[in-house]
Amino acid sequence: MTTIELKNQVINKISQVSDNDLLMDVYKLPDNCSDDSEIYNLTDNHKIAIATAINQINNGDFLTNEQANNEIDAWLNK
Repeated sequence: MTTIELKNQVINKISQVSDNDLLMDVYKLPDNCSDDSEIYNLTDNHKIAIATAINQINNGDFLTNEQANNEIDAWLNK
């Protein structure tokens, strides 16, 4: 499939969408894509935080999305 064909198919699919939130996401998508890759330099504190988080995950010290939602609901007295 050529680039032009692909663009036309994407346009056709988008024209069928009525979800405004989805359309806004699609509209913003090209702004998030660029050929310029930015290199992020992490501070020592960032590296320590990442290492700590990885260790917590490896040790099973985390909540699933469902568990977190249940804790939030309980906190909000739902």
